[in-house]
Amino acid sequence: MNRRDFLTTSSKVACACALGAGSLLINSCSNPNESSTPIDSTGVELDFDLTTDEFIPLQIDGGSVATGSNEIDSAGLLLLRSGDNIKAFTRRCTHQGVQLNAFSNGVSVCAFGHGAQFNANGNHISGPGDGSLKSYETLLDGNVLTVFGG
Repeated sequence: MNRRDFLTTSSKVACACALGAGSLLINSCSNPNESSTPIDSTGVELDFDLTTDEFIPLQIDGGSVATGSNEIDSAGLLLLRSGDNIKAFTRRCTHQGVQLNAFSNGVSVCAFGHGAQFNANGNHISGPGDGSLKSYETLLDGNVLTVFGG
């Protein structure tokens, strides 16, 4: 391969890589399948059986679960055990409404890699976005958690 062919090929590869990386960055902060508008869930109650496999982490202090879309919040819920209580927050990031991961060591991070983080009280602590996560009232009765919309 001569120098001219090498430079031509290298330039095309560099452009392709740059376009791919740029596209990844743009898409990492957006989720076209996720509605950014919260739904009105006033009066809706959801019960979760903490003895089922998916909710076992909530049986220990600091355990957390991220639910899928539901009648209270189309983005899902972040549930976090704190002592004898379980907190419930929207799973919708304050940056662009994309989903958040379950809490790990008291911190929830954006699931799409843009770096927003929230503490165990739902407060924004780093990354893009600001403000606090919407929280929901809960009632823990034995092994049944009720989350109240609103």
